[in-house]
Amino acid sequence: MIKNNKIYSLLFFMIIISTILFSPLIINVNKGAGLTRGVQRYGILVDQFAPNSNKPGNYFCNAIEFRNSLLQIGWSENDFHYLFGEDEITIPNLQEKMDFLEEKVDENDVVVIFFATHGHGCLRDILNFNDWFHQEFLEIKTDYKVLLIDACHAGEFIEPLITYSVEESFYAMASVAAVEFAIGFDEEDAKDWQYSEPQFYGIISAHFWSLTLVNQLADLNDDSYISLREMSNYSLPTIKKIYSEVFLYEPELRDFILNNTGYIDNYPNPLVVENLPEEFSLYSQYFAENIEKLTILTKGERIAIILGSIGGVVIIGITISIVLVKKKGKKHSNSQDS
Repeated sequence: MIKNNKIYSLLFFMIIISTILFSPLIINVNKGAGLTRGVQRYGILVDQFAPNSNKPGNYFCNAIEFRNSLLQIGWSENDFHYLFGEDEITIPNLQEKMDFLEEKVDENDVVVIFFATHGHGCLRDILNFNDWFHQEFLEIKTDYKVLLIDACHAGEFIEPLITYSVEESFYAMASVAAVEFAIGFDEEDAKDWQYSEPQFYGIISAHFWSLTLVNQLADLNDDSYISLREMSNYSLPTIKKIYSEVFLYEPELRDFILNNTGYIDNYPNPLVVENLPEEFSLYSQYFAENIEKLTILTKGERIAIILGSIGGVVIIGITISIVLVKKKGKKHSNSQDS
């Protein structure tokens, strides 16, 4: 009886040891170990033409308009972080946002960084953008990162990413080429609105990006989502039309741009640098159906792994029991022979 108790104690001890060895796998599968974690969304919205971000819902600017479109397609208010106005748009503040993304973002999360600012007056002269931003952008751990810039000379701030467009995955779009100027409307323009599109405030391209993102007519492949490529392609004719009207109604501005770029026909010329699937969309349902399904174990798979782990513990226990029983039987047989 004492020997049996020793056997059972040893068996129990071995099962406990086996359970400890297998439990990390079981716990990781239950928690997801990154595999059951849903896609998280992060939006960094930078707009120079709003006073501050204390109450972003109280202002109307390009960044808020873009945010509102993202909210319509499944994003949450908690997904957004803001830098509004000249006091907030500084290198330390933007660096802090980028550090936050580098720390928090998982490989299957989605990041959108949106700028509506002056080009040389802000991105170049205040932020020293091309000196550091792109490396920080590329260090964000997800492939699903998007950079949108509507500013004068916006292409100048996207061009450095061309070098990385083969080996790195991202989508980056500038509203105008490096030599071009972006145009926007303010309250003064609203007093004598004469354009073919409904009155709006803000920079032209960003406004129509936001509208197109929630316009089902832009869903050219009928997959129920507006991809970034569809957003760009569908909005561009309207953007060019409004620019043409500006050149018609604002001769001084037309002459300024003509003298500095050498052309005003077929204006503007956005720059897109991308290495993401053609159908990639910012719709939350797209994430669920096309990103999460590639990274999340199904319920059945999780159960199978858990049961397999438990089964491994049981098998070890049974094996130990058989060995001990055989040894006991052998000793008993030897004692009878003697």
